[in-house]
Amino acid sequence: MNASSLLSDFRDLLLRRHRQLLLVVIVLVGAGCGLVAVLFHLALALSDRLLAGAVTRLPMGPLKVVLILAVPATIGALLSVLVPRFAPQSGGGLGLVRRAYAGRAALDLPTFAGTFAANTLSLGAGTPLGPEGPTVVLTSTFATRAVGWLGLPRRLARGMIPVGTAAGIAAIFAAPITGVVFALEEIIGTASRGVLGSALIAAVAAAVVERGVLGGDRLLPAAPAGWSDPRELFGFALLGIIAGLVAGAIPRAVPFLERQFARLEHPFPRSSRPARGLLAGLCAGLCGLVSPSSLGVGYASISGWLHGDGSAEQAALAFVTKLIGVVIALSAPLVGGVFAPSLFLGASLGAAVGHAGLFLFPRSNIDPGAYALVGMGALFAGFLRTPISSVLIVFEVTGDYGLVLPLMLAVALSSVVARRLSPETLVESHLRASGVKIRGSSQDALAAVRVGDVMSTGVLTLESSMSFREAESRTEGVHFKSYPVVDEAGRCVGLLQAEAIQLAVHEGALDESVGSKVQPARILLPQEMRLGDALSELARAGETRAPVVVSETDATLTGFLSPTDVLKARLERENEDDAGPLGTLV
Repeated sequence: MNASSLLSDFRDLLLRRHRQLLLVVIVLVGAGCGLVAVLFHLALALSDRLLAGAVTRLPMGPLKVVLILAVPATIGALLSVLVPRFAPQSGGGLGLVRRAYAGRAALDLPTFAGTFAANTLSLGAGTPLGPEGPTVVLTSTFATRAVGWLGLPRRLARGMIPVGTAAGIAAIFAAPITGVVFALEEIIGTASRGVLGSALIAAVAAAVVERGVLGGDRLLPAAPAGWSDPRELFGFALLGIIAGLVAGAIPRAVPFLERQFARLEHPFPRSSRPARGLLAGLCAGLCGLVSPSSLGVGYASISGWLHGDGSAEQAALAFVTKLIGVVIALSAPLVGGVFAPSLFLGASLGAAVGHAGLFLFPRSNIDPGAYALVGMGALFAGFLRTPISSVLIVFEVTGDYGLVLPLMLAVALSSVVARRLSPETLVESHLRASGVKIRGSSQDALAAVRVGDVMSTGVLTLESSMSFREAESRTEGVHFKSYPVVDEAGRCVGLLQAEAIQLAVHEGALDESVGSKVQPARILLPQEMRLGDALSELARAGETRAPVVVSETDATLTGFLSPTDVLKARLERENEDDAGPLGTLV
C-alpha cells in the first residue's frame, strides 16, 4: 500500500468520524507548527552566529567597525531587491496573517519559503526587528496548507489561521495560554468557542514539541521581583504613561519616514529599493556601534535587565538606539517582526526608569528588574493593543507573578495613552490602507468574499432563440421574477421578466422568440469581484440581483447573485467563525 492510498484512507476515515478525528488532526497540526517554529529558531541562531554574532565577537578595531556597518547594510540592500521579486509577502508579519484571515491574501508555499529565508538572513545580520511575526506567518501557512495536504474541506483553511498563530506564539515563548489569547486579540477579535478550543489544543501540542526539542527553558528568565512601598505605584504609573507615549508615537513616525524614503523613487526609480535597504541597514549598524545590544533581536539584553543588570545610562542608550533602529527598519522597510522590538524597548525603558529611581532615592527598595518587567508588558500593550496578552506573556515567559497590580496599572495606562496618541496600530493602519477590516470597525467581514463563492449555480436559463411556448414549459412550477437569457455560446444577453412570459400567454404570442422581449441586464457581475464591491454596484444600479459572468470581457454565464445568496453566505460565515475547525465538520 503506497502513501497516497494511506492518505486517502485516513481522509475517508476522518470525514466519517468528524469531530473525534479532526481533533487528532489539530494535535498533529499543532505539533507540526511547533516543529516549524523550532526549525526557524535554530536557523536564526545559526545565522546570528555566522553574521552579526561573529562580527560582535571580533576585537574592537577598524575591521569590526566596518563589518558592523557593512553586514546589515549589505543584507538589507540584497533583500530589498530579492523579496519584492521572488516572495513579495515575506515581510508581511502579523499584517499578512490578518489579511489572510480577512480573505485578502494567500498563505502559500512561496511565502513560506521566502519568509523563512529572508527573515533568517535579515535578523541574523542584526536588523533590529524580531522573529515572532515571521514565525506566526510560517506556522499559520503550515496550518492552512495542511488542510490541502490531507484533502480536507477547503472551508477549514480559514479557521486554521488562528490555530497556527496560537501554536506559533506558544512554540516561541513556551506559553500556550498567551498564544491562544494573542490569536483571539490580534487575529480574530472575538472569543469563539470553537476557535478557542482548536487554538488551545494546537498551542499545547506546539509547546510540547518546543519543550521536547529545545528543553522548554524560559525564553526570558527573570529574577524574582517585587515591590513593597505603595508609593512605587506612582513610578509604575509614570512608566506606563511614558510607554504609552512611545507606543503611540511609533505609528506616527513610521509613515512620516516612509514618505521620506519614497522620495528616493523620483531621482532613482530603479535603485530606490536597494538604496532604502542599504540606508536602513547602515543605520542599524550605526545604532549597533553606539549600543551593541540594539543589534538583532536582543533577548539576552532583555533578560539581563529583568535581572536588574546594567545602569540607567546603559539602558537609556539602548532604548534610544533601538527605537531609532526600529523606526527606520519599519519605514524602509526591512524584513522582520515587531513583537520582540516592543519587548526590548519596554524592558530597556523600564530598566532606565528603575535605575534612575534608585539613583534619586538610594534608600528606597526600588528593584530595577521589576521596572524592566513592567515596562516590557506596558510598551507591548501600547504598541500592539493586546492588553490581556501583554499581562499573560509577562507571567508565562518570566514565571514571575509578584507584580500583578503594577503591571496591570502600567498596561492600562499605556493602552489608553497610546490609543489617544494614535487610534490605530502600525499594523492596523497598513491593513486599513489595503481595505481590510479593523477590529471594531463597521466593515462587513463578508465583503472580501468572491462573488463566485456566494452565487447560485445551476441557474434556470432561457435561450434567446427559443419561443415563449418553450419558455413557459421550462419555467412551469417555478416562480422567479426574471430569468437570465443566453445565446448559443452561453453568453448572457440579458434578462427576461416573468411578466413577459405571462403576457405572451395572455396575448397568444407563444410563437414569438424570447429574444424579442429580452431586456439588457443593467449590471453583470464578474465572478472574481469581491462581494462588497458587487453589492455597491447593485446599489448604484438600483438592483437587488444580477447575473454572474466569467469576467468583464467574457460574458459567459456562470451563476446568479440574489439577496437569498448573500443571506445564506452570511449565516454560513457566522456559523464558521463561531465553530472554528472543530465545529465545521459536525
